[in-house]
Amino acid sequence: MTTIFLIIYNIILLLLLLPALFFILVFSGKYRKEIFYKISERFSLWDYSSKTKSKKTVWVHCSSLGEVRAVEPVLDCLKQEYNIALTTITKTGREYAEKIQKADFTALLPVDLYPFMIKAFKIIKPDMLVLVETELWASMLYAAGRQKVKIITVNGRMSAKSFKVYNALKFFWKRFIGFINIVLARSRDDADRFMSLTGAKTEIYVSGNIKYDRDFAVKSSRADFGLADSDKVFTAGSIREGEDEIIARAYLKIKETMPDIYFFAAPRHLSKIKNVKKTLDDKKIKYSLFSEMLKGKKPDNRFILVDVFGKLQSIYSVSDICFVGGSLVNKGGQNPIEPAAFAKPVLFGKNMDNFKAESEILLKYGGGITVFDAVDIAAKIEKLLLNKNFLVKTGESALHAVKSQKGAVDITVNAIKGRLN
Repeated sequence: MTTIFLIIYNIILLLLLLPALFFILVFSGKYRKEIFYKISERFSLWDYSSKTKSKKTVWVHCSSLGEVRAVEPVLDCLKQEYNIALTTITKTGREYAEKIQKADFTALLPVDLYPFMIKAFKIIKPDMLVLVETELWASMLYAAGRQKVKIITVNGRMSAKSFKVYNALKFFWKRFIGFINIVLARSRDDADRFMSLTGAKTEIYVSGNIKYDRDFAVKSSRADFGLADSDKVFTAGSIREGEDEIIARAYLKIKETMPDIYFFAAPRHLSKIKNVKKTLDDKKIKYSLFSEMLKGKKPDNRFILVDVFGKLQSIYSVSDICFVGGSLVNKGGQNPIEPAAFAKPVLFGKNMDNFKAESEILLKYGGGITVFDAVDIAAKIEKLLLNKNFLVKTGESALHAVKSQKGAVDITVNAIKGRLN
């Protein structure tokens, strides 16, 4: 029956892919570069020649940049002992994976059609497939099962929203998720949801979140961005559509009492820069582009629009207070760990379903603060900046929350090695 479901899945996927590709090619120019980037890899046309035969091979698959960055410390612990093949779905994830050179082989994940997936497994010949967070692909899981490859999900994440979808299609997904041998879940809620989907065959443990174990050390200083140590700096990171309006109003409100504050705003997707610019223009907010500051130019304006990729971590590190986006709109929130790891008070909205455990831990330790609207953001910023002791204490509490959760990498590495050796 599982084979029949796989055939149906492949037919439906193929029927959906063809018109989607046609639409992107004809009408959507902004996605063409993503589609055609190393497109041969999407069909398992790989040149995999770096395998050391004396070592076992681990295939690590991540969705995008965030997951690649999260799994870096795990790769550091595995790369000397095993051959590492690393795949991603996105162009940015693939580029970053190649840049850090922590794997012997890096490629884009093939389209999840069984002929391409089984070809990929026969090329790599992995002893284990490591899936990061919620990477569930029917053909991939089936091919791994056919090749008798051990499958482990690490940093397993199953949000309430995702669970509703998978659970509604449980009659289908239980046949494929059941191929997973072990799930190391980030939290008890994630573990319970995976358990409901996988059944009794899969071992499920709570390991914690490996993102807490990342080394967040950066060499940025305020001087790098033309800022002084005495400047007040607030950063709204990874803001989503609809939040630009709220952040703009928060800036106008805080500027009434703190006109000298530097206010950074970084859209989650650079493709939305034009929309944010329009919002700022409509509200008559004068802004400078962060790309100009990288050229050594001191900003002409106090509102800084971040129009470059990969610098948010550095900006967090030089800020006084940070806000993580996707949380004032119904997008599930963004990762609050990065600013917290720099000992910064972290503001976020009530919609943190994708990072529920992380936000709850920050709130518990007093390093996180829930905000509800523009007026509330401005009020919380003012309260923190006017009380230096409160600002420092809240930041230290955020860092303490991060340190309290470390250890997931050791659990993850031991689980992988224990099943391979």
